[in-house]
Amino acid sequence: MRCRDHQRVCRCGAYGFPHRQFGGSCSLGGFVAAFFDPWRSDCSECMSCEAGECQVVEGIEEAPHCPALQEYVRFEEVVLYGRAREQFVRARLM
Repeated sequence: MRCRDHQRVCRCGAYGFPHRQFGGSCSLGGFVAAFFDPWRSDCSECMSCEAGECQVVEGIEEAPHCPALQEYVRFEEVVLYGRAREQFVRARLM
């Protein structure tokens, strides 16, 4: 699959084929749910993790508030489009 600069290919279950990460049905919350592990230091030290439960995964917090997701988007220089971009703008992270 050809990929433009600053776009990542995702193979999550949102589609039955490789697709643009965070595009269409491929959601930010899906990334957080796949990443979350209460024993991982990124998660255990996170402000959104209480009693081994991630508030983003549980739907209490919005996905853009996940520090691991923020770091991934910054480090990989992922360009967000559509709903993913709107969520980051609404959370005032862009």
